[in-house]
Amino acid sequence: MSKNKLHIGFSRKDNENIEIPLKSLKRHFAALGSSGSGKTVLVKAIMEECIRAGVPLLLIDLQGDLASLALDGDKELVESKGVPGKYYDEINRKKQVAIWTPASSKGLTLSINPLKAPPEGMDYEDKIQAIDAVADTVANILGYNTEKGKGAEVKSYLYLLLEAIWGEAKAVEKFSMLANSILNDTEYLDEASSAMIDEKTKMQLAKQMKTLTIGADSLIFNAGIPLDVEKMMTWNDKGRVPVNVMYLNTLRKQEDKITFIADTATQVYNFMLRNPSEDIQLVFVLDELAGLVPPIRNPPTKKPIQLLLKQARKYGVSLLLATQNISDVDYKSLGQVGTWALGRLMARQDIEKVKDIVQSISPAETDDILSNISKQKTGQFMLLAPDIFNSVQRMQVRWLVTDHTTLDDVAVKKITDKSGIRDKFPDATLMKRGKKNNEEDPEEENEEIEGEFDEDDDFLKGTEMAATFLPEATTPTAITKALDADPIALTAEELAIATDAPLKKITTSLNSLVTKKKLSTEKVEGTKVYWSIKHKMDPENNIIGPLYKIQVNFPEAKAADVMSDNLKKSLFKKHEEIKRKTIKYLPMWRVGTIDTVKVGTFKKKNKEVKRYYYVNALTGGILDLDIKNKKFGFPFDNIDPEELRTLNHKEVTINGITLDTLLGSYMKPILNRMHAIGVVERKLAVGINNKVVPSLIWYPIFEFSIKDKDNNKRRQGHVDAVFGIHMDNNPFTDEDD
Repeated sequence: MSKNKLHIGFSRKDNENIEIPLKSLKRHFAALGSSGSGKTVLVKAIMEECIRAGVPLLLIDLQGDLASLALDGDKELVESKGVPGKYYDEINRKKQVAIWTPASSKGLTLSINPLKAPPEGMDYEDKIQAIDAVADTVANILGYNTEKGKGAEVKSYLYLLLEAIWGEAKAVEKFSMLANSILNDTEYLDEASSAMIDEKTKMQLAKQMKTLTIGADSLIFNAGIPLDVEKMMTWNDKGRVPVNVMYLNTLRKQEDKITFIADTATQVYNFMLRNPSEDIQLVFVLDELAGLVPPIRNPPTKKPIQLLLKQARKYGVSLLLATQNISDVDYKSLGQVGTWALGRLMARQDIEKVKDIVQSISPAETDDILSNISKQKTGQFMLLAPDIFNSVQRMQVRWLVTDHTTLDDVAVKKITDKSGIRDKFPDATLMKRGKKNNEEDPEEENEEIEGEFDEDDDFLKGTEMAATFLPEATTPTAITKALDADPIALTAEELAIATDAPLKKITTSLNSLVTKKKLSTEKVEGTKVYWSIKHKMDPENNIIGPLYKIQVNFPEAKAADVMSDNLKKSLFKKHEEIKRKTIKYLPMWRVGTIDTVKVGTFKKKNKEVKRYYYVNALTGGILDLDIKNKKFGFPFDNIDPEELRTLNHKEVTINGITLDTLLGSYMKPILNRMHAIGVVERKLAVGINNKVVPSLIWYPIFEFSIKDKDNNKRRQGHVDAVFGIHMDNNPFTDEDD
């Protein structure tokens, strides 16, 4: 076989090799199929063939199964499956795999810089697209929904600011640098552009950016080697092919994974514009496209991937795509794909989704293909490639020469340590860029964000669970009295907003109280928080007040009955039984918002509506509580704030608590206060009410250990302990119960 042809499978008709030209990948390759259809094996077979052809690979690994390209398979088994032994020898001799692990040293630590300027010499249109992508990504990182409202305004403002800064040939290497540029934007922007967002929003943006430079959240931006696509194509030894695996299991939040993928796609785009090639020079692999290019929403990944699909073939960059969630992919974006592999599809709606693709490529075979697509077995695909074949090719994917397994981070560490590849990248550790371990940057540590808030909103005095402040709490004595009243930790900015006092005056008073040992202080998210020495706080575990819990209101025995009604059962017997039940307290952030709505019948007027939303502090979902229809959950996407049901305080009993009362059953929050605010702003596109300090509220939930008597497997089931509603998803992990 020529190195310019890729052997990806065998014909199910006559067992002849099915090969596709390497150059066909210039028009991209997409594999569709339900779970278990063999998509990942097909994608890996193509990657193995790219290694044989000497083409560098850059792949996004969300599950850990692509990273196993680093492992050699069993040669005897490979040959017994009809794959020549020379394939095995060649691929395992040529491949040189680097497993990159953002925010972790399990593999090679890799960081991203979404603020990287577009390359010089770009066409004007390309430059606009590049700056727009950066502004969109940054706004999304900060938690804004850039599709509408305030988020769209923030994105436009960031676009103008970045365009002006880069227009003066100035670099923006850190979020702290961009934060300072925002607070001094008149150096770059005219009056109209600067006024696109108000001063309070600018201060909020600057503060949020500062949090991205401190603590665990900063690792994705600061730890390890900065992402450089060009270097990833050239670090290999002579005669070897670089295989770069972006192992994203080390990122625990979906938002971070989306950010990482978006920036990687953007850097691939910028690379190809600087390095055009008629031949294929890079294959970029996305093994699960669903959610990255959805048909309606616009996550930060959508635009750069669309640009790659549209333009990459002109520059020698190929996209290798796969998905099982067909309904969550924008088919218009996939119009540039030249080769399709259709695996087993069972759902009628999925088959209908691919109907247009089949009709456009092979109309005469449409009925035959669609009627047989659900009958295919694992590893069987219908290959549609009009540039290569005159008819559909019914194919069985060839056996892999590398091991096909899923790697956890422990296995990733063992492979990386054993390979000796760390010697090539001595800086690929959890050290901050340009610093030694544990070495602090004194300038960054002491850097303060200057600026003032607009203080024109009314403070929600008297609302339930709002922090209790004295109107005159601007002097040290008054501040002490106010903070003694509640177990609450506040920043100087939050106290200044609550009391309508100058920020500098409040900061001076707070620091004097710390000196006198009347207040405690600690940095959280890069900003100091203060609280009374009468109360304990745990900023390291994101526990900063006010702290509350909701009282159990549903009898334990009745909760067991609710759970029993939802066990797996048949007509004659129950297959599951309850073995144990406990009560857990789920942490939620209560965030106050202000939204503007139209009221009136004829002459409609704007009215500010103040609401509260509850963010799951473990998963980031927003509470949707429908008592009437017995629904209780934390949805993540497609949330309409007008339809969202939330918690009515009249329906529950809420008690203030202190840190001392949080015993073992109380879950510690993973999301910090700023993250919770960002979740609400991004997903609901509403304005945050800065006059109300977000509160931590623990919600009681019965957790049941359930045993399946047929196969001895166990699972957890959940019933809320206030209304007695059975929960379809695990609120502590967002997995199906």
